[in-house]
Amino acid sequence: MEKKNKKKTAVIIGGALLLIIAVGTAVFLMTGKEEPEGYTINEENYQQIQEDIGNEVKEGYFETYMNTDWTFPDGTSETTNAVLGNSPNNKKPIRCEVLLEETDELVFSTGVLPVGAELPAFKLDVDLDAGTYDAVCMVYLLDEAEGGTYIDYSSAGFHVTITVEN
Repeated sequence: MEKKNKKKTAVIIGGALLLIIAVGTAVFLMTGKEEPEGYTINEENYQQIQEDIGNEVKEGYFETYMNTDWTFPDGTSETTNAVLGNSPNNKKPIRCEVLLEETDELVFSTGVLPVGAELPAFKLDVDLDAGTYDAVCMVYLLDEAEGGTYIDYSSAGFHVTITVEN
């Protein structure tokens, strides 16, 4: 009987040691790595990150450049700061739609944006009242179809905050 208890104790101690080693390793790996330079995108490092990105984007993937806080003086004026463009690294054009999160109302859409194109200052398609709106900017990678038309190839959504000042 005493031999059985020793085995049980050894198994418990061995399991506890393995658990301690596993937790210690996980903590070390999570806290021991430094964040790579340029990991957080901001105005100061944006251009460098763009330059560091490879020249080619995998099929079905795409890059876009945009900011996520858009300000409009009022519901019918052009934005004072929104940036939205199709990366020159892409192989295909894109189009975009902006939908309010709360209602799914379409408040802005682009036509086809060729590779490397950036939208000039733009107005919303809907006259929004003053306030702050949570929205999603859906970006669609396009594939050329017959007759010079385009079909959606892949897509991704990005959260944007729209502020209408007056």
